[in-house]
Amino acid sequence: MSTQVGLDLLMRAAEARGKILRVEGDRPGPTVGVIVLTFDVGRVVLMSEGDGIAISGAAEREALPAGIGGLEEEEPWWRLLGAPLTAAWPGGVEDGVGAQGLANLMVLKLRFREEGDNPRIVQLESTGPSMRVTLEPI
Repeated sequence: MSTQVGLDLLMRAAEARGKILRVEGDRPGPTVGVIVLTFDVGRVVLMSEGDGIAISGAAEREALPAGIGGLEEEEPWWRLLGAPLTAAWPGGVEDGVGAQGLANLMVLKLRFREEGDNPRIVQLESTGPSMRVTLEPI
């Protein structure tokens, strides 16, 4: 799946103000290889690949990667459950929402809650075989 198609999945969830209901991954902690974000409007799978972050949809639970478990109690996800996704963009790209022509997605930013409603921005950064998950300071 192309980078833009994957970003479009997240942008559609943001346009729908999809609320984050569940977060799963292949391991707990600040670095993961796979993250599955379940919103009230659908499910998105983010996987670290050697050349960046791959994004795909998963309509059914059976389509999810094997060996994932709940991350709802991990930082930063416990802070965000129930919050709507309001924006998604590639990190390091000026005016990144809707950016075109990205070859590899190395950094992804997800904003939960609206600008005036105490927003939280989660950054996913590809580090080769894994992704580093951080919550940007307010």
